[in-house]
This record gives sequence, C-alpha cells and structure tokens, in this order.
Amino acid sequence: MNQQTERSYVPADEDFKLWRFLDHTRYAISRVRELELARFGLTPEQAYVLDLLSDRGGSTTMNDIMDVTLRQHHTISTLVDRMAKHGLVEKKRSATDGRKYRIVMTKKGGELFQNVTRESITMAFSPLSIEDKRELSSLLKRLLTKAYELNDKQYNVEPEDIPCL
Repeated sequence: MNQQTERSYVPADEDFKLWRFLDHTRYAISRVRELELARFGLTPEQAYVLDLLSDRGGSTTMNDIMDVTLRQHHTISTLVDRMAKHGLVEKKRSATDGRKYRIVMTKKGGELFQNVTRESITMAFSPLSIEDKRELSSLLKRLLTKAYELNDKQYNVEPEDIPCL
C-alpha cells in the first residue's frame, strides 16, 4: 500500500483556510501591482515608502517606516539605501541623535511618485461596492489590530490609514 494513502490527512481548519485564501488574494493583487510598478522602475516596497513619505509631508523616520511595515531595521535600511542610491530619497542624520535618520523624499522621488499610476489597484477592487469596501476595511482593521497585538505592537490608526469611503 502506498505510504501516502496510509497517512492520515487532517484538513486545515477554517481559520487556516481563510488565512490561506486572504494571503493568496493579497499575492494575486500584489503581483498585478508589481507588474504595473515595474513600468516606472519601482518595486512595491519602494512605492510603499514613497507613498508613506507622501502621506507624512515628504519625510519620516526609519523607526516610523519599521513600525508601519513591521519590517526589521536591516530590511528597511537596505531598502532606503537602495532608494537613496537611485536618488529617490535622502537619509539625513538626526541633529540630536547621530544614530537616527530622517528619510526625506527627493524632488526626483516626488516627481516619480506623482506619475505612478494605481490602475491595478482600482481594477482589482472594482468588483466591490462602496459598502463592500467599508465592510472589508472594518474587518481588515480588526484583523490588523490583532496581528499587531500578537507582534507585541500597538496599532495606532492614523487618519491616512483609514480608507475614506
């Protein structure tokens, strides 16, 4: 008898199936966005940082980027260094603490950000009504708040983080 047929299979529980479905949906939408951003020479991570900088008036701290993305310092540092090399951002050392940096969007980064389209996102969410989007936003906020809690972080909802529908 085949070992595979002898092995007992325990189906994934409903939470796991839902997580897998959510992750697959996120990946599929992200893939379309990745292809759209490639036309501008940007990665999704770079576009995210430019979007974050734009929301914060053109500059923020490394720690803010780390807190919002839940990425580790070395990951954000490498990303910002690459973006600085391409002239999209500048790293400015803090006057009060030489270990800290302020990340500032350059003119080149701002101009590029202004030209980046979001058609892939609009198309991906087009099957949803305004009410569907509000409901999805509410549900995702609850999940994200819990995920932050499980990561020993506090999810501080910024006004720009809440979709205005």
